Amino acid sequence: MPLFGNTFSPKKIPPRKSASLSSLHTLDRSTREIELGLEYGPPVMNIGGQVLKFEEGQWITEYHLMEKEVEEVKTQHRRKK
Repeated sequence: MPLFGNTFSPKKIPPRKSASLSSLHTLDRSTREIELGLEYGPPVMNIGGQVLKFEEGQWITEYHLMEKEVEEVKTQHRRKK
């Protein structure tokens, strides 16, 4: 027999319905960018002065990016001729 009456037994709380408080998930990317001014781009980080950019599934150093961009400009220039 408990000293102060009944033992503590809390009522079970029904599970909450999961509902998003934001309607951002319903907007497409271009609408989100226009409405909220968000600009998405590839992730970039700076580690010890070395700038890395995540592009096409790989982290690429800024130096290799410059080489790639130079090659793309050269190819585009050749196509215009």
